[in-house]
Amino acid sequence: MVLRVAAPFVIMAFGAGIVLDDLGIVPDHWIHDAAVVHQARSAWPHVAIVAFDRDIPMQVGRRQALPLVARAAERLIEAGAKGIFLDVRLAREQEPAMPYALCLEVDGKVRWSRPRCFASEAGVCRLSASEAGMAPLAMSRQTLSRLWIAPFLDGQEDWSNFLLFGPAAEGFGRPLTADDVLVGRDPSVMRWMPLDGRHAVVQMARLADPAAAAQALRPRPEDERCQAERRCRRVRFSPPLHRLQPAGSRTFFPLSRLAACDVETARRAADPLRGKVVILQLTGPAEATDLVVTPMTTAWNSPHMLTSGAQYLADAIETLLHLDHPRSPPEPAKWVLWAGVAGFSVWLGLRRGMIWLWGWGALLALGMMALCFWVPRVQLWPVSATLATYLVAAVQVTGLQILVGFREGRLIQRYMPPPVHDLLITAPGCRFRNQRYRVIVLQSDLANYTTVTSLLQDPVLVLTLMNDYLEATAQVLQSRYQGWLESYVGDMVCYYWPVWQDWETTCRHALTGAMELADLQSRFFDSLPDRYQGRLPPGLLKSLRELIDAGIGLAGGMAVMGDLGPRHGVRRFGLLGDPLNLAARLEALTRHFGDTILADDSLARMAPRYGLCRRRLGTFRLKGRPEPARVFALGAASWPRFAPDRIAGWETWLTALERGLSPLPDCPEIYARDRHTLLTWWKQGRLRDGIWEPGEK
Repeated sequence: MVLRVAAPFVIMAFGAGIVLDDLGIVPDHWIHDAAVVHQARSAWPHVAIVAFDRDIPMQVGRRQALPLVARAAERLIEAGAKGIFLDVRLAREQEPAMPYALCLEVDGKVRWSRPRCFASEAGVCRLSASEAGMAPLAMSRQTLSRLWIAPFLDGQEDWSNFLLFGPAAEGFGRPLTADDVLVGRDPSVMRWMPLDGRHAVVQMARLADPAAAAQALRPRPEDERCQAERRCRRVRFSPPLHRLQPAGSRTFFPLSRLAACDVETARRAADPLRGKVVILQLTGPAEATDLVVTPMTTAWNSPHMLTSGAQYLADAIETLLHLDHPRSPPEPAKWVLWAGVAGFSVWLGLRRGMIWLWGWGALLALGMMALCFWVPRVQLWPVSATLATYLVAAVQVTGLQILVGFREGRLIQRYMPPPVHDLLITAPGCRFRNQRYRVIVLQSDLANYTTVTSLLQDPVLVLTLMNDYLEATAQVLQSRYQGWLESYVGDMVCYYWPVWQDWETTCRHALTGAMELADLQSRFFDSLPDRYQGRLPPGLLKSLRELIDAGIGLAGGMAVMGDLGPRHGVRRFGLLGDPLNLAARLEALTRHFGDTILADDSLARMAPRYGLCRRRLGTFRLKGRPEPARVFALGAASWPRFAPDRIAGWETWLTALERGLSPLPDCPEIYARDRHTLLTWWKQGRLRDGIWEPGEK
């Protein structure tokens, strides 16, 4: 049964995880970004950044500084740098008459390349091109072979490289530009690097370590698709740097040291960058240009700082070469995870309950987050999809539990007495602590029940008869007289009244309820021929009416109410104590007397208060009870057997019999059966010291 219920739930939850993960409906950037920041990159072994610094005078404009950049590039290549990327978008127009900074002197002054003034025929000064004006980025062919530059301004792609780089660039065997556009799947936050062959990240990685780059560029299962279906991967970022750092694990080098006029000084300055690829930027480290929003900006545990474009490229190159990009677990691993989570969720809900189910859901969320933070590289765990898998299973199981709860509630209403239900539902933990209470117990049994079942033969007919009997009779004790059902056992019905309020009110409910029960039983028995006409043979119906009858026993006393049953098995709420035994014995005595209702002395004393009459039957030592009990028959004043004169006559006769007087006075004939029973017992010697000992149930 459990397997049939659990299997569809597991399958649906597993499918929900796959669909949510494939569609990306519930992104996990909120936790993935924080995990990437937690495992941030701490070193650039392959890359260095060179930027403007304060030693370059402020009067040197960005275009005027191009010869400084070219000089720095020459020194870097001479020192052993593996490649250079010029991270700036330039215009190819010539501005020959502009003064350009050629290099920086030891004293910090700029050596300028200035245009010359020639007098025209009219005596007006005409400026000629400066030394660097015709090619401000003039470099050797060797340097150009290891140089890449960001794309030129739109519309200038086909212009000659000679305009910027001089004669060495004419007829150069490859384009000098590399794409530097960042791609992503979320336009608001950049997290990815493209793997296109023309991108600067790829070109610089190939210059830094060709073998590692070739290995890294092979398609991998964790590769993603970014804008325009471009293949891309996540970048492992380092904390943003906005200050120069010439030494350390991440090199942010000042341009001024590489642009010194003294060649040897510049070469010595470039020596720490040997073996690296260098990103040259024409801005300072703290300038608010070319800044990018990354997880280092938005994650809750980040420094909340923007990342420069040059640093983004540096982190991307290192990520590519180290193959340490943040990645998702393999698809089979995710499938196993979702199947396990779905199965576990269903098992918890079905076997452990709602507290365990939702408590483990919170632990699962924490566990998935911990995987993102602490598993190296494999940080993009499907947190939301896994939680959705768990929740889909949990919601299904919860829905089932609610449905089952409704059905159980209906079953409880049908099979548990309402007073017991109300008592237990308000008890702590739905468990009632066993307690002693004063109670009144009513027990009623059918006479000749065994003979009746033999006559009916078919168990279905017997069950139908009993249900009709209980529906017509016993229900009134619960609905009108606030009785608590103890049990139905075969033809026996047992109700009780705990003394919650006062003894008199409880007695009134029990005594008047017993009177009405007796009246309903009599009516039911009289209606049997009409009720079952056509369903049973007439002769059988006549026999049933002659045989069937019922008695009622009422007793009060102390009893224990509480749980019955094994600690880890099926339990029931029940009642134990002497009143149960006494009520059963009194009900059994009705077989020997002509009265339907017998009660003990505690209840008989209360009967006149509610318009009932009582008739003493004697003091009896009943089976299973060491103490004798005074027994009374109860009835209405309108009943012939409870006429005052007849009760007086009976009391006279019974007293004489108990005292052993002879001859006995006359006994009212209406009590013939009672007289016969007591005389028979008297002859059998069952009257001892004024106490009757029937010796039977």
